[in-house]
Amino acid sequence: MRNYRRLILTGLFFLVVALGVTVGGSVNVSAEMPALHVVGWGDTLFSIATSHGRTVHAIVQANNLRNPDYIFVGQRLIIPSDAMPGLLRTTTYVVQQNDTLFSIATRYGTTVNAVMQANGLFNYWIYVGQVLKVPAYAGSVPLPVPQPLPQNVYHIVRPGDYLASIATRYRSTLYSIQIANKLPNPSFIWSGQKLYIPNGQPPVNAPTAYSPLPSIYVPPVVNPPLVIAPPAVQPPVVVQPPVPAPVIPNAYANTWEAVLITNTIGTGSCSLAATVVGRTDWPVVVATTDGSWIGDPKYTGTKPERGPYVVEFAHACTGVWRVIPLGLNIYADVQLNGGHAEVEFHPRF
Repeated sequence: MRNYRRLILTGLFFLVVALGVTVGGSVNVSAEMPALHVVGWGDTLFSIATSHGRTVHAIVQANNLRNPDYIFVGQRLIIPSDAMPGLLRTTTYVVQQNDTLFSIATRYGTTVNAVMQANGLFNYWIYVGQVLKVPAYAGSVPLPVPQPLPQNVYHIVRPGDYLASIATRYRSTLYSIQIANKLPNPSFIWSGQKLYIPNGQPPVNAPTAYSPLPSIYVPPVVNPPLVIAPPAVQPPVVVQPPVPAPVIPNAYANTWEAVLITNTIGTGSCSLAATVVGRTDWPVVVATTDGSWIGDPKYTGTKPERGPYVVEFAHACTGVWRVIPLGLNIYADVQLNGGHAEVEFHPRF
């Protein structure tokens, strides 16, 4: 009986010791164990990190996530404790040349989705000089000091300018100039237009001089020498008249005429069309009436929907423009009134 009682007391002792060890161990484990978060509908890593006072980078490292932009409903995520790195802080960043949302997010250890949510972005488009809020973690790369942007940099469009060349000259970008000036079509600018250049720098080179077509070569007139008869009583001295300069025949001289077919008035996009009857692949140019500017030649038949003899120019909406079918010894001056004009060249009958 005494041995039986001793056996019971020994068992109770070891049971109490075991319970004490178990209780103490459970407390220590719960104190060091990080929290868990079950992903619900509408959750993102950025919203989860913000609600728990952590960063996306810390949660990605704690869960060994390959793609921080992909989580699913019901997924269990480990939220690192205070002892783990990654205290959330938000800083600002000024977008520089060649920056993307991915490069900015990678630099500061966050995700593209987190940067988009912090700034209310609905697409991946950003521009130079834009100030972004970046949710970063302690220990990220220090932000560069934003440089003050140049102010009041403008460019007056000259004949021959196009948006890409202007952007290159001022070390800006085509898209930033388009957005700053609210251009609906970056391929359409006109001479004399004033453009604001965001983040503009001093011009790379001097303005390019634009000259009209070279003058037409006219061969010199060679007159034969005067023939004077030797002195004599008879006959008197005879002076031969000068021989006229040879005339080069022009097969098209005075054989063509121009007729204005249509000329509308409007405020929309403008065009100037020319029809050279019976001539396909015939060069036609548009120039100013004083010859200070002349465009590159275009060829008839490049608008097959209009016919084989038609060529069309997208031009400035106002002013007088000279339409010249090369080699036919004829031209037509057309006054554009903000609409569409068409002139026809055909042989005289």
